Amino acid sequence: MKAADYLLGALKSEGVDHIFCVPGGLIDPLLPAMSETGGVTPIVAAHEAGAAYMADGYARASGRFGSCFAIGGPGVSNMATAVSAARSDGSPVLVISGQIALELEGRGGFQDDSPGTAIDDTAALAPLVVSSQEVLEPHLLGHHLRLALSTMLAVPRGPAHLAIATDIQHADVHAPPPPLLEGRYRPRLIDENAFAGLEQMLSGNDGPKRIAILAGAGVEHSEATGSLITLAERYDIPVATTLRAKGVFPEAHPLSLGVFGYAGTRHATEVLLDPSLEALVVVGSGLNQRDTMFWDKKMSDDRLLIHADVDPTVIGHTWPAESGIPGSKIQS
Repeated sequence: MKAADYLLGALKSEGVDHIFCVPGGLIDPLLPAMSETGGVTPIVAAHEAGAAYMADGYARASGRFGSCFAIGGPGVSNMATAVSAARSDGSPVLVISGQIALELEGRGGFQDDSPGTAIDDTAALAPLVVSSQEVLEPHLLGHHLRLALSTMLAVPRGPAHLAIATDIQHADVHAPPPPLLEGRYRPRLIDENAFAGLEQMLSGNDGPKRIAILAGAGVEHSEATGSLITLAERYDIPVATTLRAKGVFPEAHPLSLGVFGYAGTRHATEVLLDPSLEALVVVGSGLNQRDTMFWDKKMSDDRLLIHADVDPTVIGHTWPAESGIPGSKIQS
């Protein structure tokens, strides 16, 4: 099996059914595989930034990851802003770039973007992604691909980059590796003891009576809308969402406050910033500037802050949390 078919087959096995690209000589070997791999539709963009932005949107809408292909050098540099946006928002996007043949690297070849050249793609993207690798041997393609996907889907999530030379793309490789565990896509394990403590506090006679929930995009990533609705209804707690999480709690539900923070509703703002609110339960949000009304201290002053997230590093990062409910590491 050629590496190009190997790569497209592996992406298909992960549930990717659309790939976004700008064709060019350095990814020519991949183009026939895109059109010949059943169930995978290539979408040609007018500019590499557009391809990367579309891959980002695909990741957010599908719950899987997005993938974009471009030539190295100018193609990769054109993607930089879109890749930065994906990194900022924790969106899993796999960037595949083509490079000149390994035997031509470092010899002044056209669009040579190998290490040590003026445009070293792997190094240039490294600050913008969670993983940036160059495949140097055909038999290592599966290893590098799995490492890129595993790192990209780990917590915290972000884009990953894989540079593949044209001669590697033409080479013969083994069959694609088995798909990653589904838990990589929907991380929703939590510390059961911490969650039990939360339920005990909510149901106890001495616990806070005026409580609100702020739900972030992590609720969607973990497919936890049903659990959120159950929790809210069981204890009659109103729910606001961040802008990125708009819709994770039904806005027609009687307990819905709508969006809080940037472009939020007056109703959500009034409830979450009300001085009489005794406890705020934050689920799946890193409490960034947009989601906190510019870190309004009224969200944290004189109230209990309970923070639940699969990424333990965000708990207590913005404000100290009286109670944290971290996620568990998921192994593949």
